[in-house]
Amino acid sequence: MNDSQAIIVPDSISGPSHSLNEGWLRSRVRGWMELVESAGLAYWIGTYTADGKWIYCSSSTDLFQPKAFRQEYARSVVRHLNAQISNGGAWLAGWVRGGREFYLLWKDADGDIQIPIECDKPFIVLRNYTVTDWERHATVALGIWSEHRKNMEFGRGQQKNVAQGEKVSDGHEANMPKVVM
Repeated sequence: MNDSQAIIVPDSISGPSHSLNEGWLRSRVRGWMELVESAGLAYWIGTYTADGKWIYCSSSTDLFQPKAFRQEYARSVVRHLNAQISNGGAWLAGWVRGGREFYLLWKDADGDIQIPIECDKPFIVLRNYTVTDWERHATVALGIWSEHRKNMEFGRGQQKNVAQGEKVSDGHEANMPKVVM
């Protein structure tokens, strides 16, 4: 990657972002990655907190860290998405399946994981995707999620705030809609 393609991102941000509290932001990410999205493979995923601090988690067995340019790419995408379309929740971004796939994850205002977006394009192609390209993908995914919720017509007692400690049935994650690029 030459200098004109480099993505420079500060370690913390200021300005508009999401308002999800850090506890709910951190809740269940490691378990989701290890059990559902990157089972048995390395992963690294993070986001900025509402006060602008970068936080992340990685696979517990090897503490995987993608190369710096991949980390910067994820940071720039998540920074942009949280500033533009947090939609009451927060976006996380990173690398899953041994660092081979770029990954976006949206948590709703209750801290629950609602939208996974995965992209298995090689980085040489992916690096040409701008933050506004990702904003378009994320906007479509939010629209699908919103339609899905509206069609389900959940009653108040039917919703579970898992990030806040409410229990759900086994296989809960398997029933969630997924967006694959």
